[in-house]
Amino acid sequence: MSTEEITTRENILQSAKREFLEKGFKGASLRNIVKTAGVTTGAFYGYFSNKEALFTAIVEPHAAA
Repeated sequence: MSTEEITTRENILQSAKREFLEKGFKGASLRNIVKTAGVTTGAFYGYFSNKEALFTAIVEPHAAA
């Protein structure tokens, strides 16, 4: 992954963490996550297949520890 791809992925993850903490999984809006991250919905799908995959990417490292 290039530095730009890593930065974009991290922006999405950080935006999603805030959204999930504030609204919970069910209330979290993918539209708001990508808007806050400064990416398009199409760019989002280049990194994650759906909201569930994004949530898993955030939670799984902590659950494994």
